[in-house]
Amino acid sequence: MLLFLFEMMAVLLADCFFSVQHFFHGMDISELPPELSCPTLQLIVLLGLDVRNNLAHKNIWEALIMNRRPDRPPLNFQLVSGDSHDLTTMRTKEPSQEAAVKGILKIDWMAKHLHRVPAVLVLFVDLDWNSPFWNEKLSECASKIQSIRHSFYGRNPYLALVLVQSFVTLPTDELATQKAAELCSSCELSSKLLFILPQSEHLFGYVVRLEFAFYDLAQNYYQNELKLLKSKKEALSRTVSQRLYVRYSFKQGFFSELRQDAHSALKYYKQAYQMLLEIEPVDAAVTELKVIGGYLTYKICRLYFKHNASSESMSHFQKHIEYFRNKTSKLEAEFEHSAWLSKQYSFFAELFDAAVQSGLTTSSAEHPGFYYQTAADYMIRRQHEFELSSKDGENETRRVGEAEEQISTATTTVVGYCGQRTDWSLSSAIDSEGRFDHSSAAVGLLCNAMTHFKNYPRSVRSRHCLLVRLGMQYVRQGRLEQALQAFLQALGPLRRARWTSLVGACLAPALRCAHALARPKEYVALVLELLNVEYGVGEPARRVQLQRNLLALSSGAVPEPDEGTDRAESDAALMAWQRLLLDSTTTFVPVAAGDINAGLTVTGGFCSPEGMAVVAAPTTFQLRLKSDLPEPLQLTKVSVQFVAGNDPAQSWTLDTPATSITLHIGQSTSKVYITLMWDVQSVSTVGFCVSNLGRKAAKLPVELPKRIKVLPKPPKLAIVCDDGFAVLIGEKYLYRVTVENLENAPISKLKVFESANSRCQHGIKFGYNIEQCDGAALSLELDSLMPNSKASSVFYITMEKTVDNVSMHMQVDPCLLFVITYEVTLNVENMDMSCNCTLDRTVSFSSIMPFVVESYMCTTMGQRVNELVVKEDVLLWMHVRGVSVPTLICSCTLHLLNSFFVNRTGNTVIDSDTSLSEICSVRPVGATMEPVSIAHATFCWKRWNETSSSEMISTSFSLCNVNIVSCPVIVSCVVPSFGVMYRPFVVKYTIENTTEKTVQLEATFESSERFMFSGMKKLTRLSKLEIILNVLPLIDGFSTLPRLQLLSSSEAVTSSLKQYSQRNVPLTILITPKDSTVSSSQDSKIALQDAESYCSVQMVCAYGCFVNATVSFQPKKTSH
Repeated sequence: MLLFLFEMMAVLLADCFFSVQHFFHGMDISELPPELSCPTLQLIVLLGLDVRNNLAHKNIWEALIMNRRPDRPPLNFQLVSGDSHDLTTMRTKEPSQEAAVKGILKIDWMAKHLHRVPAVLVLFVDLDWNSPFWNEKLSECASKIQSIRHSFYGRNPYLALVLVQSFVTLPTDELATQKAAELCSSCELSSKLLFILPQSEHLFGYVVRLEFAFYDLAQNYYQNELKLLKSKKEALSRTVSQRLYVRYSFKQGFFSELRQDAHSALKYYKQAYQMLLEIEPVDAAVTELKVIGGYLTYKICRLYFKHNASSESMSHFQKHIEYFRNKTSKLEAEFEHSAWLSKQYSFFAELFDAAVQSGLTTSSAEHPGFYYQTAADYMIRRQHEFELSSKDGENETRRVGEAEEQISTATTTVVGYCGQRTDWSLSSAIDSEGRFDHSSAAVGLLCNAMTHFKNYPRSVRSRHCLLVRLGMQYVRQGRLEQALQAFLQALGPLRRARWTSLVGACLAPALRCAHALARPKEYVALVLELLNVEYGVGEPARRVQLQRNLLALSSGAVPEPDEGTDRAESDAALMAWQRLLLDSTTTFVPVAAGDINAGLTVTGGFCSPEGMAVVAAPTTFQLRLKSDLPEPLQLTKVSVQFVAGNDPAQSWTLDTPATSITLHIGQSTSKVYITLMWDVQSVSTVGFCVSNLGRKAAKLPVELPKRIKVLPKPPKLAIVCDDGFAVLIGEKYLYRVTVENLENAPISKLKVFESANSRCQHGIKFGYNIEQCDGAALSLELDSLMPNSKASSVFYITMEKTVDNVSMHMQVDPCLLFVITYEVTLNVENMDMSCNCTLDRTVSFSSIMPFVVESYMCTTMGQRVNELVVKEDVLLWMHVRGVSVPTLICSCTLHLLNSFFVNRTGNTVIDSDTSLSEICSVRPVGATMEPVSIAHATFCWKRWNETSSSEMISTSFSLCNVNIVSCPVIVSCVVPSFGVMYRPFVVKYTIENTTEKTVQLEATFESSERFMFSGMKKLTRLSKLEIILNVLPLIDGFSTLPRLQLLSSSEAVTSSLKQYSQRNVPLTILITPKDSTVSSSQDSKIALQDAESYCSVQMVCAYGCFVNATVSFQPKKTSH
């Protein structure tokens, strides 16, 4: 008992020391307390666990604090033992404390409720139900609980008792129930606050259940606190007690966060911030309003990001900054306000960055890098303002003296609320600011901003500005290596963007870094750029000193440091330069002067207004050197290197009068040998000749082309060949090419070849003889030609193209690209030069079909059909139409699958005004699943009126791709050619079963007003049935014959019969009026002859599918 009371007293002393320490030292207004950003976990204080000496207690403690997965309750367990005094003894609040409002939020309020004010107190006691010392343990428990309650008088944390037992007790144990009731009565505890923790192999499961019970108790505790705050806030007047209203709303939001109710917390924080803005920002309250506003903004923005409401978070932060941007107090130093603004942007950037890491999508116009950059700007401004305040020694002394006087006369003045300031806080802030490393903080913010800007390609300029600022801060830190690297990395893009202000700002500190690090290459380049009059050094003395440093370095001397350089930095640089120059070897310093804007510039160009030159024609190149240096500069050597195209192997150098220009400063025997190089964009040509560079050039124009295109020598060659001729597809056309030399010198290596693209695209083939046109590439090698001489060559052209019913009507207009190359040797300025010349010639011609073949199928009634029916007679029509070129057709062969029918036309000539026709009868004998070609025709032909003998050409055409279907019944009909009114005639219908099965049909005839008919009306089951009708016409004119209707019990068969069965049955007949001059016997004879006319058919089997037949109608001879 005494040990426990000692623990409570030690905790009381620790709490008092903590409060006094915070009150007297105050706090930095720019810093956020760690309690504001740490996780809001409910505090559970554990008493009675001896983890050092008791293994069972240690296992319980480890099960509580280890492996805190997200699915476990958000609890913060604190262990109070004999050596740890982290528990705060609660102080009783006076009734008048709330009435005297001294501030909004106490400094240690959040830390107190997170780490020292528990929601639940848990006392662990080792006690079994059957313990022999039950009564003593019972009294000890009651005494401890009473002491704990006394220590927390005025607070309402839940007090729970956990009995650590050595075995598991069943719920039906009467002894356990009795002892539990006795224990609760003695300790004045509710039965809901008594827990049993058995030591078994399932200890972790019991501990997890115990955690959820503690979590429920903590939820009830913070809910009670919220109810108490609500009742206090409802009793306030918002116009009088504004600070109290902000305080209670902030506490409500904080307790809601502890209850893990983020939506309610956001609501209370927004209420507190809105009321905070209504408080009048008098000079004494500005700092406090800023600090509390920063706290609330941090909470509001973090909860907005947690709810995926990034736009609301940004909007609130912008309004917060706009309101407090110009709010300052006399109790603040200028740098403190900049520090506060920097911290505001910094914490918002951190919240934004955390949201991005969690999956928030950003854009190049809105990302955390901008806020990190602004935070760094205010940090640099903070540093500058502090340096200015440090230089004002008189004011500083006065302020420090006033502060010391106030501390000595009013030592009772303390700061107990967040953001409140006293007069002596100003001098304390100045002292602490002097110990703050501004450059390191600015470097960290700039690096974070760079990390985000690198993710967006459109933010290149912003990234380069950040590099400049980063280099400046590195210089302040003394990290010259990193500073020089940052400056050099930013200078190149800034030069290309012509951002002269930033380039000028970078050069001086970069030169300082290069001098301190003894980097000759970087030093020479920076000196040359500083001598540029556009944005370099303007003071004449300084310019002269820089040039002398450059000359001194070329002669092996150490360059002088800049004015204002620290003595230590100058001594270190001197030693570094001496070590470099004492080396026995020569230091070569190559500088790419074309990449910098140096004070010494070289320009050159070709004197060609069009920027073009011709092979074997002289071309002039002019060179101009311009110096902005304050003193004359002696150059030891100037050289120009020409490169042909991009091939370094084809290059040569001229010592004095360009794709590459080099200036050498210093002798080759000097310690430092400086070489300046300009790259003037190499010409992209195959080669050129430079001559007469030594003669005096004309006046240099303002702009000369730095790139020149060297054109090949124009060819002097004539090509004679036909153009616009016609080639029939399939024939071998004889073509002739003639070449004439118009050069003044002989030509050699004369070649004529054609482009492979046209050959592959149009299906053109070539051959050197009529027997072979294999499609090989055309390449004609002609002999050497003397001036004004000619050479010819012939070859054959053939066009092969698949001929079908679709493409036979197409006319193709291909073209041939002939390329002629040769070599000629010319004398240019007493020097023989071999030139390669190329001549292109495009020949267009037309490719047409020799003739056009069209075909179609029709019934015996003359109706075109796209489908054939098995065992139904149809007609195949073929029409051959000529084109513009006369063609001689020697023979035509018609193939019906394996059988064929040859129809020789006998050397028929056809042209555009001539056509041929063929017709044959076809009867299919089997159905097919897919369309098939009925036949194909093969023609043997050649051009008509060909002067030379040519071989015969064979061309095949596919005819009529159709489907073949089956129909169970086919109907045919025999009728006379015409009828006479009131005179009967005979109509014979023949019904044929095309299947091997019996077909049951019902045959009827449609009634007609124009005829009277009689005959058989019943059908028997036969494979073939004839129906003869005697028809009496009643009306003259074209009359519809009686229509035979066939019906079946199957709908599919009936549909097939309606579609296919009667395609060869005539529908109408011509009825003439009765002529009195014609005798009755003559009428009967004509009708009989027409009715008994028959079709004599000669059939040939064709592969089991079709029957080819010639049809001739002959009337049967009858005797009268």
